Amino acid sequence: MKTRKHTFNLVTALLAFVTLLFINMQEVEGKTDIPFTDGAELQEGNNRMLQEMEEFLYGQKGIMEQVSNELLKNGYRTRTALAFFSKDDIQLKFILVDKEATKSEQEKVKSIFFELVEKNNLDPKAFSVKVGDENDGPDW
Repeated sequence: MKTRKHTFNLVTALLAFVTLLFINMQEVEGKTDIPFTDGAELQEGNNRMLQEMEEFLYGQKGIMEQVSNELLKNGYRTRTALAFFSKDDIQLKFILVDKEATKSEQEKVKSIFFELVEKNNLDPKAFSVKVGDENDGPDW
């Protein structure tokens, strides 16, 4: 008798729990705080942002073209790794091709870069800059 009573109580509790879960899922199903963006809109927005950033960084008056030219004038051959998330969050790594990235060389390259940033009236806080050489491993 006790076993049947415990079994009945357990089954009743389990059914009540499942019913509450089902009701809760129905209430939540129609409510979302995140606006829906379809894939085509999202892709178009991403492409637009990519084009704006490419023009901003690499266009005719883009900062990267200016930096590349100035570094070459100062005897630096570099490759550049770049990650951008917005105009306020750009990460750069200049990889020195023919020089070792000593502290002194790193400071010179950063100085050239940030002089051009200021000359172009850009926000220096938007840029995170690292300087390495070909022997450095990836560090982002």
